[in-house]
Amino acid sequence: MRRSWQVAVLGVALVGASVVVPMALSEAAVKHSATYAYGSHVRQKLDAYWNDPKPGTTQPGLIIIHGGYWNSGARGDWKSAAQWYANRGFAVFSIDHRFNTDAAWPAQRDDATAAIRWIKSRARTFKVHPDRIAVLGSQAGGQLATQVGSQVRGVIGLSPIADPAFAYEAAQTTGANTHRRKIRDQVVVLANCAPSFTEARCTGRLQDMAAAWPVPHYLIHSAGDTVPVAHSERLRDTLARKGMLDVRVQTVPGSSSGGTLWTDQIKTRTLAWLRAKTAARATPPAAADLPTTPAERIPAMRASDDGAVTQRAAARATRIEHNGLAYGRHPRQKIDAYFYKRTWKQPAILMIHGGYWYEGDKSNWAMHARWFADRGYAVFSLNYRFNTQAPWPAQRSDVLAAINWIKSRAATYTLNPSRIVLLGTSAGGHLATNTGTYGDGRKTVKAVAALSPAASPYHAYWDGQTATADNTRHRLRDTSMLLLRCTPDKANTTCWNRWVDAVSFNRASTYDPPMYLIHSQQDFVPPHHSTRLCERLRAKRVPCTARTVAGDAHGMGLLVLPGERDTLLKWINAND
Repeated sequence: MRRSWQVAVLGVALVGASVVVPMALSEAAVKHSATYAYGSHVRQKLDAYWNDPKPGTTQPGLIIIHGGYWNSGARGDWKSAAQWYANRGFAVFSIDHRFNTDAAWPAQRDDATAAIRWIKSRARTFKVHPDRIAVLGSQAGGQLATQVGSQVRGVIGLSPIADPAFAYEAAQTTGANTHRRKIRDQVVVLANCAPSFTEARCTGRLQDMAAAWPVPHYLIHSAGDTVPVAHSERLRDTLARKGMLDVRVQTVPGSSSGGTLWTDQIKTRTLAWLRAKTAARATPPAAADLPTTPAERIPAMRASDDGAVTQRAAARATRIEHNGLAYGRHPRQKIDAYFYKRTWKQPAILMIHGGYWYEGDKSNWAMHARWFADRGYAVFSLNYRFNTQAPWPAQRSDVLAAINWIKSRAATYTLNPSRIVLLGTSAGGHLATNTGTYGDGRKTVKAVAALSPAASPYHAYWDGQTATADNTRHRLRDTSMLLLRCTPDKANTTCWNRWVDAVSFNRASTYDPPMYLIHSQQDFVPPHHSTRLCERLRAKRVPCTARTVAGDAHGMGLLVLPGERDTLLKWINAND
């Protein structure tokens, strides 16, 4: 006779501080408990809890997936819940997974899937059946729970964030409460892209996060839930279109959310549901019913140049251009040089491109680089790591590394290493100003000029969620989040210190170089980014000019305004 093997998967996740589910004092100890690694990453571990079933029988299995905005929580948070289910006939597995700050989507789903495969391959050890799985997910973990449907018999959701894109769109302003805005922010980090950009890779990634498999679901919210019941209603409608009608959405009184919904009444209901769904033989869903959108992988970055050094004549026969020189090991750590061989040591300009720290290229500066080179400067334009490739302060580190690279090659470019000027635009203006105020800035560079500098990512974050913010400011907010990787919160010291460090004026000192900063009146990076920086610098007796010109030009667009490039050159001439 065929043995009856049973497995259930419970994915539980919490938004906010970890919630430890208490175990009744009368609970007996679980006979077996152990910790295992199901992968090589430090967070790819699970705790197993099980009792021995009667000889010759098997027991259902239960996998608990912790949550916490996809960026916090630990498998131990749900130890008491694991023991509670284990003492009611389940082999229980509480797993960790990589945070969104460790790896972007779909790494978290991959981890949950890998843990299930690991458990299935060792089913005999725990006396569970590899073909019977159910999932219970809470908030962020509820999203993960709905994602492993190809391997499960059903899903229970406690306030599941079933549609991260919906959570993002519903919390654009400070009208949404703190928890909903934090979910929005962490969706950006999870996707590792800015949803406010209309780009296929980001849209596809968000759609993939909401993919659902046609298996039974039991979804629970409170009336005042932080994660509104609309998430589950939208999921129910999606599953109905796939032919899955066994979907129950329940709303309970109060304002509990996630793990705090796990009351005695809900415990009893979920236990009964799990037993019912893992007892019957499953009928595999038809192939046509299964989601067809594959997990989108983040494409490998395509380098725009191969690092080869080329020399070619430009407007003048003696001007030399070196393209794609490596100043570091990362593919983005490349620099272009535009210079003339001089018989004297000429000053230098290092140009930093903009693009929300998210896109752009050193070649954007080519026309202006040649113009400044023709006027007596050795000019360099660098690429730096995007915020999708490395968090702050990697970008500032890249600028500092490029400066050191230039100084070490002063003889090659016949330049004076003590006369280097930074010139940045938009996000590159932030890097220029932040490098200038980092440490003894005057020892690093002689002067800093910036066009529409986003000198305070912190202000960009808050400006981007006002009721009147347009999509460009939403983008700047989202890409500031990608840069810092956490929602600004004074209670989180590590996170808060990172935001403080990213704001250029926070490091203003008497040792900083003079600065020249330009915005337009309707610039989507408001002039207050520069006026506040100049206030701090002038208070330290450092010369600083913050100019606001008419119109709505941004970044390099300011240089095409009549006379602006000549005015900038005049200032650089006076301060190099």
